Amino acid sequence: MNPLIALPVAGSALMAYYVYENSRRVNACLPGVFNCELFSFLVPRRIRLLMAIGAMVTLALMAFLIAINLYLYVAALSLVGLAIGAWGIYLQIKKGVYCLYCLTTDAILLILFGLSIIRVI
Repeated sequence: MNPLIALPVAGSALMAYYVYENSRRVNACLPGVFNCELFSFLVPRRIRLLMAIGAMVTLALMAFLIAINLYLYVAALSLVGLAIGAWGIYLQIKKGVYCLYCLTTDAILLILFGLSIIRVI
């Protein structure tokens, strides 16, 4: 078993927890989200849930692709996720609103992209 699988599995579990907490609490501030009133205003709840579900499924798919040694596809998915994440980081910095769940997922994608490229080469 490849130990690299632990990264996307942990990220998928983190996003599953975020989806669970976000669906359970409608207007409550989640831990790890700073300036949550502004964050909730900028990113509506349904969009947050859809993005978190998409990240959860994508990270689970990446774990499966790592398990069957398809690192080029993992690198491609990571690159797409990093493009979306870069836009999200730009918006977070611009508005002064920070989501640690989002930043952690972006860090996992960056690490997976680098390690997948190393494995492909």
